[in-house]
Amino acid sequence: MKEKLVLKEVIPFDQLISMLKRVTFRGLFDRKGVALRPYEQAKFSLVTIHPPQKMGQSPKIAVKGRKHNLFTPQPTIYENQMEIFDTVDRFLRAHKMQINNLKNGLQYTWEGRGDFHILPPVIEKHIYELKNGYVELDKLSRRFKNTYTTDARNNLHHLSSRFLNSFYIDEVSKLDYLDVFNSNAPIINYGLRHSGKQDFYIICDGSHRIDYSIERLGKPITAILVEPESPNRPLLPYYAFPVSFVPTVRLTSKKSEKMYPRLERDKIHLLNDFIKKTLHYDWDTAKLNVSKLRSNI
Repeated sequence: MKEKLVLKEVIPFDQLISMLKRVTFRGLFDRKGVALRPYEQAKFSLVTIHPPQKMGQSPKIAVKGRKHNLFTPQPTIYENQMEIFDTVDRFLRAHKMQINNLKNGLQYTWEGRGDFHILPPVIEKHIYELKNGYVELDKLSRRFKNTYTTDARNNLHHLSSRFLNSFYIDEVSKLDYLDVFNSNAPIINYGLRHSGKQDFYIICDGSHRIDYSIERLGKPITAILVEPESPNRPLLPYYAFPVSFVPTVRLTSKKSEKMYPRLERDKIHLLNDFIKKTLHYDWDTAKLNVSKLRSNI
């Protein structure tokens, strides 16, 4: 059966940026309980991601004439998503556009599925301080100054405190002492020779589009780079630790993960398991439906 897609709107870049600035965290709030916005004080630009030159290398992101390694929080690629992008790319080409060369946002209708948006992949520039390759967690925790998460009783807890006290995991049970970071955070190492501030270019949205472009099409892809407006005010940390884009785990679908009980390469959340989704984004607050299209196969 031939899929029917209909173009509804082309969203100019400036308008798209205004929408992105309205994205909120799902579980990070100010002291009044108002959801914070990761991009409220960020700057945006269009950049290019290039395919790797050799096996085992990661794609490169070109920023102001220099190329940097591209990192991902999610090293798994699902093949049913590739089928979706085959269809979307054919639809875009019929409108004289290409999935790897978008410079605006688009809204379209997929008959039988709903309305969706597609935009260039979003890459965030993060600056983490390392000591002998390990993330300096105490310094990273200070980045959360004046930010709060909630427990099961909706009590606000200051994340910058590093350790949370009396954190309720349900209406009755509580943890008297909870490290905000993932228990594996202290053993993740980016190379013993690396200390000081390090730049990480991390995919926020669009891993599958990037993989489709560099692996299926063999072409570079245009992306949106999000950077702090001031180096003295870096972006709030991303929800998962950056890892190399390659090697990649390829599965047919999210459901097929159950076939591989020993699969051990997956995202490593930054925060403790009880609060690990605090830093996830709510795209709906920006009226962007970018992450809900899934194959029905």
